[in-house]
Amino acid sequence: MRNDPLPRRPSNGVESLDRGLRLLQLLRDDGSVRVADAAEHLGTARSTAHRLLSTLVYRGFAVIDDDHVYRPGPSMDAGTARLAWTKELRRICHPHLLLLSRRAGQSSNLMVRTGLQVRFLETVESAAPRRTRDRQGIIMSASKASGGKAILARFTDERIASMYREARDEDRLNAHELTALLRELRSIRRSGYAVNRGETERDVAAVGSAIESSDGSEIGAFSVSVQSDLLTASLQEHLIELVLSARQEIARDVRDSDLHADTGDGSA
Repeated sequence: MRNDPLPRRPSNGVESLDRGLRLLQLLRDDGSVRVADAAEHLGTARSTAHRLLSTLVYRGFAVIDDDHVYRPGPSMDAGTARLAWTKELRRICHPHLLLLSRRAGQSSNLMVRTGLQVRFLETVESAAPRRTRDRQGIIMSASKASGGKAILARFTDERIASMYREARDEDRLNAHELTALLRELRSIRRSGYAVNRGETERDVAAVGSAIESSDGSEIGAFSVSVQSDLLTASLQEHLIELVLSARQEIARDVRDSDLHADTGDGSA
């Protein structure tokens, strides 16, 4: 279902790496699996198979439908980012994410664009009892995630329209959706930040901004995320101020490092 919250981390985590990899192979080769099938395939109890499948769901390698059937998730076919500079980007941004999370009292995130999706590279979780959870490795639609929208706003309307015309079926937008996105991206270009209110997860909101390399090209984005019902108008304004301040601080360190994104439009 769309806008579902990210699943909670299973209490026991991955019980066996080998079993988890075998389940990945089963999902890849069969396209779907039930708990009973997984237990039989692995030769384990159903409870063990369920914990393993829940861990795959948590990391985006599987999704579960309304009939309790597990199918391959978005992380299964996303491929590797193959971006040699992402390690350096994480190094530069990590202290800023820590500071942003501490100032906001909320979780902060770092992401890069891969086609028309964003891949989360890191999350700094807040210590608050009600916080958004770790998103590292998660794949989300760039047109819905706040950081993704901030990255897309770096492109012209014509380029955005071309990208979505050439998109895979799962990423394609209809005419109404594309018009609405272009309208929103124009606003983001003026303001320097993007907001996601329940577009990726119904109970989560986020404020994000793009990260530019020293030559002005897109290199990634960051965001601060919060439980939707906590996002009052005053808190949103506060988060926007913090994000715009962090954007300047990150931009300074990126310039000093001379970090560049050696990518093209389709794979960054």
